[in-house]
Amino acid sequence: MAQGFPKQELLATLRCSPDALLPCKLDWPIHRLRYWGGDPRDNRPPGQTVWKDIWGVTWRKESPDPALMPFPIAHPLERSISRLDHMSWPDPCEPGRFADLAHIRPDQDRLLVAEHPFSLFERAWLLAGMQNLQTAVLDRCDLVEALIGRIADFEIRIAREYLRIGVEAAWIRDDYGVSSGGIFGPELWRRLIKPHLALLLEVYHAAGAPVVLHSCGNITPLIDDFLEIGLDAVDPLQPNCNRLDWIRRRTAGRMCLCGGIEAATLLTGNVAGTVAQTHRRIGELGRDGGYVVGPDDEWSYPASTREAMISTVELYRNAARRKRRQE
Repeated sequence: MAQGFPKQELLATLRCSPDALLPCKLDWPIHRLRYWGGDPRDNRPPGQTVWKDIWGVTWRKESPDPALMPFPIAHPLERSISRLDHMSWPDPCEPGRFADLAHIRPDQDRLLVAEHPFSLFERAWLLAGMQNLQTAVLDRCDLVEALIGRIADFEIRIAREYLRIGVEAAWIRDDYGVSSGGIFGPELWRRLIKPHLALLLEVYHAAGAPVVLHSCGNITPLIDDFLEIGLDAVDPLQPNCNRLDWIRRRTAGRMCLCGGIEAATLLTGNVAGTVAQTHRRIGELGRDGGYVVGPDDEWSYPASTREAMISTVELYRNAARRKRRQE
């Protein structure tokens, strides 16, 4: 392509316009911004393989590959969530939190997207430890509610700081499922997560910024809840554990879908499989707009399958362009 994919077409897709050109996650025009401390590697001392992040979570770097995440090995609330009030919380408005983003300005070609990594549930289990958090949900759910409420306050203040520097959309990462089902039942999700996620969305929507939720695993049981709180888009729609046809029927014209193509097909260099899956997903999910084509995970893909997906998507874009010229 001589020019990049138009930013306004991506925005139109996120708003479920049926006439927008078809975006693809492999060439969509986004510039993700992340506050300092959002990634546990931000404050890793040079040469250290074990360190604490701004929340007090201890991480260990087990792979020499800088692209691979470290592993959490200790949690500040692992003894008891009741120690919540004694924990030292990071300040979302600390001067250095957004210092690296101070030069950022709105871009006519790329959408400025604010990242919320390890948001809400993921932050809760990082602070308490997964097993301890699950035990507390059964024994002292009120403490878990208090913990997630404190995390949500942090995320909302981070969102307001992002908006001050001019972000135009948000990307919230918070996994709610595994391949076999949800991490916890829908009723518990509605109690612990939904009210806080709704408030975070309200902050961005008040500024006209759409919100994409990245949640791996089976999120099919939560689709109606996502619609109720006004979520704009959901990613990455892993096809091996979600009812994609049902999700599309339920969300058509109301919520954008992103992904849905098995990353393994691209990673193995399967060009024919990539082309076939791309056509299939566009037919299933993209006939009436509100779909961003793409794999169901984020990796560095071989040039052959990457180009195969983009070229296939371009066939649909060209058809849409011809139709526009004829109208």
